[in-house]
Amino acid sequence: MVASLLATGKIAVLLNSVPRPWMQCRWVLRQGEPISPYLFLVITDLLHRMVVHQEVGPLHLLIDDLHCAVIQYADDTLILVWTEEDQVQWLKQVLDSFAAATGLHINYHESTFVPLHVDDGHAAELVAKLGCPVASFPQTYPGLSFSTA
Repeated sequence: MVASLLATGKIAVLLNSVPRPWMQCRWVLRQGEPISPYLFLVITDLLHRMVVHQEVGPLHLLIDDLHCAVIQYADDTLILVWTEEDQVQWLKQVLDSFAAATGLHINYHESTFVPLHVDDGHAAELVAKLGCPVASFPQTYPGLSFSTA
């Protein structure tokens, strides 16, 4: 339905209260267009709400009665969950639901799973559920180096 709306709709922009020529809507939005950062904020807010604002789901790593932490910076999203099978499965379901709802593709091959104090066998089981590569510390996130030391 959304595709047909965008393919058949037309819009006009008012510039100094004067309507500009009608333009055909298209499904394409390219990086670098003036509106793309704002659309990115709307979409990432949706992801944040899907992860955090649910009755069930992963718990915060430090505070028991909060949901897991979601940290977003520029075009990166960091989601911190316990390395338990049910929480990783829940996260995968939320990410897949987000992709289906928005039409965006989550590239699991560019995502990473970084286990902390998890044995290799358990980490391999969790990675199989997520479908992304395993990384290790130290990690760099927005220019900061994180390590276990």
